[in-house]
Parts: sequence; C-alpha cells; structure tokens
Amino acid sequence: MKVLSVLGRCSQLPAFYKFTIIGVFALILIASFQTGPVDFREHWDKLRRPKKNGLADGIPLRVMFIGASMTLGEHSTGERGFRKQVRDWLVSQGNEVNYVGQNRYGDFLDNDVQAFGAQPIKPTLDRCKEIVPQTQPNLILINAGSSDCFQQNHWGPAFILQKMRALVDYLFEASPRATIIMSTIITSPWDNVEDCVKSANAQIRQVAADLIREGRPVVLAEMHHDQGLPGRVEKAHIGKDNMHPIDAGYFIMGDIFIESIQDVEEKGWLQPPINNGIPFDGEAERHAEEAKSEKQIQEHKPEEHAEAGEKKAEAEVKPSNAGRRRHA
Repeated sequence: MKVLSVLGRCSQLPAFYKFTIIGVFALILIASFQTGPVDFREHWDKLRRPKKNGLADGIPLRVMFIGASMTLGEHSTGERGFRKQVRDWLVSQGNEVNYVGQNRYGDFLDNDVQAFGAQPIKPTLDRCKEIVPQTQPNLILINAGSSDCFQQNHWGPAFILQKMRALVDYLFEASPRATIIMSTIITSPWDNVEDCVKSANAQIRQVAADLIREGRPVVLAEMHHDQGLPGRVEKAHIGKDNMHPIDAGYFIMGDIFIESIQDVEEKGWLQPPINNGIPFDGEAERHAEEAKSEKQIQEHKPEEHAEAGEKKAEAEVKPSNAGRRRHA
C-alpha cells in the first residue's frame, strides 16, 4: 500500500520532476548492469540532451584537433581527454561528425587527431602541411604551446606569437572553409613553467585578437583561470605528473570548447566541408575499414592453408636432413 501511495503522489508532480526522477532511476539501472567504472556524466548527458536539427542547419562537421599530449588526452580514463566529450555533444546536436588527422589515439571509435606527444608549435605546423590539404576540415580546434613551455631548453616562450600566427595562416590557406577555435594553455603547478604559460598565453591572445580584427572566423577558448572566468582548470585539476589534467580537468576543457563551438555557430561561420571523398560519419568510416580488413584476412586464409598443405606434402616426400644423419 505504501508503494501505491508513493506512486500516486509521484503522478501528481510536475512533468519536469517526473522526468528527473525517471532519469535518476535510469542511471541506477544502468550502473547496476555495468561491470566497470560508470561514466555517470556521459549517461546523464545522453538523457538531458535530446537530438536537435544540428548546428548550422545540420551540416557535416569534419573536425581536426591540433596540439600535443593534452590534445591526445594522455593520463585520462581511456585516453579520451576532451575529444570524445566534444564529439558526443556534436552528435547529440544532430550533426554527422568525422574526426580527421594523422594519428589515432584514445578508447573510442572515431579517434583521429592531429596531435603528437611532446610536440611544440613549429613541428605541429610542419606536420599539418602533410595532412590538412587532403582532409580539408571545416572545424579546427587548437590547443598548442604547452610542450614549448615544458621543453624550455629547446623551445620556450620566444616567438610563440609568430609561430602560432604562421600555423593559423597556413590552416586558412590550406582549408579555406575552416572555422578555427584557438585556445590558451591551462595552468601549471611548476612556477617556471607557469611563467612560460602566462607569456605564451599573452601571445596566443594577441594572435587571436589580430585575426578577429581582420575579420577571420576565429574565436578564443580561454583555458587559464588568471582571466577571472569561472569554470577553468585549477591546480587541483592537474594529475600526479604535474602536467596533464585529471578527468575533471579534461571535462572542464571540453566544456569550454563546446561553448566556443556554440559561439561560432551563433556567428554563422560554420561552412559545409568540401566534398573530397572523405565520409561525413567517422564512425561509419571506421566500421567500413574494419569490415574491409576482416574481409581481406578471410580472403588470405585459404591461400595460407594451401601453402601450408604444399609444404607439408613436400616434407612427406623429401627425407629430412635429420633423417639422413640417423641413417648414416
């Protein structure tokens, strides 16, 4: 009777509270069937973010993340960092998404990325020249410069303004339909690195300001807490290696990137990608690749069996060297 009474009271609640209660119970049920750690935030986002018509009228988004180990998501759960979070959100808006880049990293399907561990800005530009003309991304997100500060003996904060400007100028030249989100570098618990970070960030902000003044489709995703903005990475969000964020820090970075994507969409800057043969759906592309690889493996198996049979037959006909020695 008590259960019926509770259900009766729940039925009288406003619709918002009903959906909230249902969502909580759904999370509990999901957790009860999980064998590993549960990403409650991911499940909750799926419940509260219904599909929409898509950003920029649902155009396909060919996305390139550019940077170093932080862009890869090193030391995060599944090495996913903020990239999977951003992709899940984009898909939830109703867009087809394909991540592009020379590297594949992280425990999720469409994990292509233009980032490499310990890579400063100058080598980043050199590698972009190898891939951007072929892929032609229409949304580029840059988080570069931290490796310059972690390798001050070789790089440091000198000329970051010129190097970052050269990188962005090239990206617009190689991919004219791109909208670019530049980001500053998160805080560091090491004082000497933090000094470099603040110098680098000042130069990155200047590059962004110059490009915006010139009318280029660029926005700045501010990652450092020293600008007085809420919801930024603090020292408490840095992991044991004193370099990379913990999961909570990566989530914060992802939220900031998502806010910037919403900003460029509101400005009307997102353009459809050029039709160069690259599939619009990165997960479908990966499934097709895996199916093709599996088919090729199956096709080669009969040949391998035939070769093995021929070798076995030859061995039975020809006496072995060991046999000759035994008969000698």
